[in-house]
Amino acid sequence: MDDSYERPYAGLSVLDLSQGIAGPYCAAQLRAQGADVIKIEPPAGDWIRVLGGGQQGLSALAVVNNLGKRSICIDATQAEGCALILKMAQRADVLVENFRPGVMARLGLGYATIAAINPRLIYLSISGFGDSGPYAHKPATDSVLQAMTGMAMINKDADGRPRRFGLMVPDTATALYAAQCVGAALYARDALPHRAGRGRHIRLSLAECCAAFQAGPILDDFLFSGQLKPPITVPAGVFATRDGHGVLAVLRETMWQGLCRALAREVWLTEPRYASGALRAQASEEINREVAAIVAGRDTQEWAARFEQHDVLFAPVLDYRALRADPQMRHMAYFSETEQAPYGRLPMPHIPGSAHSGVLPAAPRTGEHTREILGEFGFAAADIDAMERSGVVSHMNAVS
Repeated sequence: MDDSYERPYAGLSVLDLSQGIAGPYCAAQLRAQGADVIKIEPPAGDWIRVLGGGQQGLSALAVVNNLGKRSICIDATQAEGCALILKMAQRADVLVENFRPGVMARLGLGYATIAAINPRLIYLSISGFGDSGPYAHKPATDSVLQAMTGMAMINKDADGRPRRFGLMVPDTATALYAAQCVGAALYARDALPHRAGRGRHIRLSLAECCAAFQAGPILDDFLFSGQLKPPITVPAGVFATRDGHGVLAVLRETMWQGLCRALAREVWLTEPRYASGALRAQASEEINREVAAIVAGRDTQEWAARFEQHDVLFAPVLDYRALRADPQMRHMAYFSETEQAPYGRLPMPHIPGSAHSGVLPAAPRTGEHTREILGEFGFAAADIDAMERSGVVSHMNAVS
């Protein structure tokens, strides 16, 4: 199988000026499909490097969102640093940035400036709330977006208190939408005759991506405004077993029949109040309570076997260690490893759709490839030394 099949973005040049998660993870997806991604960091490095612990600026989030990239440290606030980025942008296919609206233009790196020297460039801007309006310049983090877009409310606890999801959902969802938009823009640029090789400016916000990601619940909220929304399935939820927890759901009438047999409650099959999905929805609290009492009497794997026998949806609740050891995950090779200094081998899930072969490339330390990249752009060692002395660029030996 040729490289172009396994690595469809091979030969694509990406400049990743973004920090945090949404922009970097978008660029990491392009890298997983074969693109050469140069991560351009400020002298202090990407701020995600110091969040959540870790060594040498390699927190878990810094590693995951930057696998296989090369890092160069440039001070874009200096005229020479800005000129250097413009020189690099002349060769790029994609540029990713996620500064607040107006920052790139003030640095002299806005879309109009770069498109004038590279009209083929796909320029991706990710903001918190969009590039205009009353919230345009508000700082936006994952927690803020979960609060403001309804995610925390839909995840409320039994007492009705809003809760943040433990995952970086807004950033990750935005990264996925962004990668799709970049792919579509590249297709339009290179495969559609009427585009004639023209790039474009893609503008995405975390807020709009959070809204799109929740389209179903948002529509439900509209359709059932002021009404009690019936549960989608009964029974459904997380149920405690004798030795753990499992998730149970019943989607079809045949599955309800299988559930009754698995629970040894065939009498429910002739109970008039349970005769249809609509009627069971009205009795959802009672049914869930009865199911919970029964499920608590056996171990998780016993229930898994019984429910599988009767074709009922059930899954044990696993932690990440158990997930990595799960036989299906291992069979499908959904996890690989990366050789990441200073830690050694680390488990790492593949980006879906990317090649599942070999050890995954490591994430770079801050400015690890500064000299290498500058050499590729024609700078002699003496020139690079001078730029380092003036603080225009730096590399990992000079950056903590």
